[in-house]
Amino acid sequence: MGTRALAVSVSGSIPSVIPSRALEVDVGVALPVAFGGLRKVLRACEDAAPDVVRALARAHPSEWNRLFPGAIDGVPDLSDLALTPSERRLHRESEQMFWVLNVAAKVIVETLRACGRPLVLHGAGECDLVSLRAVMRAAEWSRLEGLDGTLLLTGWNVRRPHGAAGFASRRQAYLDSLCDRMRAPRVSGPGPVSSRAVEPAVDLEGRYLQLVVDGSQAREDRVAAAILAIRSCFFTTNYEGAMLAAEQGLALLEEDADAALASRVARAWDVLDTGFTTPAIEIDRSNLGDVEELRALFARSMGVVHVFTGAHEEAMEAFGRGLACRVPPELVARLHMFRALTLTKRFGQLPNARAEVEAGVAALERCTSPDRALQEGWLRNVCALTWFQERKLDKALVEEKLAMRCVGDLHDASATHLKINLISNASYLQETARQYADAIATWRRFESISAKWGVNFAKHHRYRLAGLELAGGERDAAVAHFTEAYANADALGDSFHRQVIAAELGRLFLDEQQHALAVEWFARAEEHARAVGDPLKTAESLAGLAVAAGRTDWSEALRCARASTTWPKETAALTDALERGDAKAVQAALPRARTKLNRPFDLVSLY
Repeated sequence: MGTRALAVSVSGSIPSVIPSRALEVDVGVALPVAFGGLRKVLRACEDAAPDVVRALARAHPSEWNRLFPGAIDGVPDLSDLALTPSERRLHRESEQMFWVLNVAAKVIVETLRACGRPLVLHGAGECDLVSLRAVMRAAEWSRLEGLDGTLLLTGWNVRRPHGAAGFASRRQAYLDSLCDRMRAPRVSGPGPVSSRAVEPAVDLEGRYLQLVVDGSQAREDRVAAAILAIRSCFFTTNYEGAMLAAEQGLALLEEDADAALASRVARAWDVLDTGFTTPAIEIDRSNLGDVEELRALFARSMGVVHVFTGAHEEAMEAFGRGLACRVPPELVARLHMFRALTLTKRFGQLPNARAEVEAGVAALERCTSPDRALQEGWLRNVCALTWFQERKLDKALVEEKLAMRCVGDLHDASATHLKINLISNASYLQETARQYADAIATWRRFESISAKWGVNFAKHHRYRLAGLELAGGERDAAVAHFTEAYANADALGDSFHRQVIAAELGRLFLDEQQHALAVEWFARAEEHARAVGDPLKTAESLAGLAVAAGRTDWSEALRCARASTTWPKETAALTDALERGDAKAVQAALPRARTKLNRPFDLVSLY
């Protein structure tokens, strides 16, 4: 494919000269609504290359419906196919957004290939970050494809009229990161604020955020809309939109003391809500409460956004502001749980995390709420995690058993969510203790819990089962279950996880010197890596293929590796081995099978 690549440049303002025949799109938006700018790009792509875009939309209808609600009838909802983030576990990874942004990136790449025109995105500094992540993904994909073209982003320093004050520095850091990932020089900022008008909403998130900033609307409507906007932004990984909604909601609560405001917010919620509930983010009517509880809810939401964007000190402060509110003990316990989890996962301050757990459990001593046991269960679960990280497995197991005792007789969605975590964690404890037979037996409890697990769950279940079997010396059973996990991913059209499994099976067979099977699986891995546009995974697959086939031409693997900007450390290790032509070092750099299929979706993330 040569060494061609998309030439990306970023301009603080609008340049005096625009490339000729350019496909020009204004991607700026007044409100940080997810996909706001991206929808404009995709519509322009459809005008420029209608057959290409419509074919990709038909090939990925669930993702397309998330971008353009109701565009294609009779297809599965994306939630049936891919996982969301988890607020309770402070887990930001979104498989759903990976697929949506990856499809959008593919559309951009294929449009540029088909029409051969430069792409100029005006108002880029006012574009929502979710959309810009798709553009970043397209730039990396184009390098893998060897696409020769031009991408220019203008107005990089211009700010939109509606932004979150508490997100301003993070947004600037994200814009710098975007430049780095697109291999474009950074542009200093920020610059002036535009007078861009709010555009008509095309989805619920847009409707809610519009209502939040509309000063002509009733205060209770705007507060209710702010909470609903936070919930929507959680699923689109729209951190800036969530922060804007939380800031506006808090400001509206501070306007004047009004004892009746909370009840009016609840009535407004009933009008605006669609009835959606999920344990992925526990925001529903039961969370509303009085004004102090609403303040605590906004503070909690800010804390979650800060955790997801790497601002961990700010997260602790936000959860602390929630604790300063006069709220019922079960809400105090939940905020302590979030602080404990942040201290554990982000700071590694395990004794401090346990102090937060103890404070939460102490608060529950005066709790009479029906969900008292659930809140204690989540706290015990975090405490177990702290002991697990210290490798004090006996103490971790005690806390896991206490947590299970808390929720054993509960069957609502949140309790079930916790039970799934507890069974998983018990299996991980046994795995860490090298009790593989016990870990397998615990993990297989999922099979008896329900016969209705979907294919996506089965994919993860079979993969972990295989990993445990491999670790426990049951090699043939492991290969069979890895192959089943691959088939589950195949049934979902999931090239991301097919690539992971195929590459690891390739490495397994390569290590066993079963070269024909290794070639077969690495070839599949390469196919799937190219299907998701991942240069590093393509390079790894090609490298494994070459080692298995006894070839010493590393040129294409090296070209692909050099196109990657997502994982610098892993890319550098592989590139070094390829440049030295060291087959053993190349083989050592290839991925091995694990016991958990979860992988970060860093291809579409900014840090």
